[in-house]
Amino acid sequence: MIRLTRPSLGDEELHELERVLASGQLVQGPAVAAFETALAEALRVSPASVVACSTGTTALQLALAALSVGPGDEVVLPDFVFPSVASAVLYTGATPVVCDVDPESFNVDEGTVRAAMTERTRAVIAVHQFGVPCDVESLMNALPCPVIEDAACALGTRGATGFAGTQTGLGCFSFHPRKIITTGEGGAVIARDPAHATRLRHLRQHGMRFGTAGVDFPEVGYAARMSELHAAVGLAQMRKLDAIIAGRARAAAAYRVRLSRIDAVRTTRWTWHPDRVYQGLVVLLDAALDRTRVISGLRERGVESTIGTYAIHAQAGFQSVVRVSPGGLRGSRYAADHCLTLPLRPDMTDDDIDQVCAALGSVIPHAGASA
Repeated sequence: MIRLTRPSLGDEELHELERVLASGQLVQGPAVAAFETALAEALRVSPASVVACSTGTTALQLALAALSVGPGDEVVLPDFVFPSVASAVLYTGATPVVCDVDPESFNVDEGTVRAAMTERTRAVIAVHQFGVPCDVESLMNALPCPVIEDAACALGTRGATGFAGTQTGLGCFSFHPRKIITTGEGGAVIARDPAHATRLRHLRQHGMRFGTAGVDFPEVGYAARMSELHAAVGLAQMRKLDAIIAGRARAAAAYRVRLSRIDAVRTTRWTWHPDRVYQGLVVLLDAALDRTRVISGLRERGVESTIGTYAIHAQAGFQSVVRVSPGGLRGSRYAADHCLTLPLRPDMTDDDIDQVCAALGSVIPHAGASA
């Protein structure tokens, strides 16, 4: 089976884990600080602006908390996104408002966001979906509220004014095993405002504040720290970051040649955007195809694949708690129905990619929606 993805792990991660275990300090110690510094160097920001935390979802929740988003507020976010983005908003007591995306870039733009905004809009979450750069600079310049970058899939993606996650006041990352690098589970917030960064460091540790007189709790916080063990894995991963990104790009380039020969698979200029990273390779299938048949047919031929991501408004658990943009969700629905994610890993060989594309070519003639 050619797996959809697999983390690039080895002896380096084991060595870092051994060092942490030998130290006896497992929470909020030197490994977390070193990981934050390594991330800051890669993103070309100040180490003081990087706040590591337990998950990517927690990073979003902390960023919203830094803006004091809460009950009565609304937060606009893409409908075509993993549901944890909406969950982070719900955890604050605010209302997620889902807006449409461009069905070719899979990202929001000023028009789709404005259609969803009201006088209650307190923030916008702009996602760099699958590593494709979202034009957050335009959003930030045009909108009257803060823009949070969700760069969970975009570590290394370049935007107009810097790396994804560093261009607005607050940017969030995830280090889940399906992301560019992994810490097992983990996240981080990049906070350009020093006051936000300081508050985030308090919030991630139960609201705890350290002072000359000891510790106090000026506000209720979260159990959101990154452990030393997770940071140790992340440290080793950060040393491989350039090689991981280059390996993913090489695999994508090999796919580009082969997929061009399969008419029922559609890619766009965004698929091959030169400034993106390839967290995943997501393509659009011809609308006449039954995607479920394609996925099951690929599995029968030894290739793991999956959908792109979800349309939040269509998920039962969210239908009663999100508000849908009056502008409609045509692009999101199309992307949710027709996207396919193909295997993509830094260590894929040309033979692997040949096998995936041969399997795809053989499945498609038998995957018509009316078959």
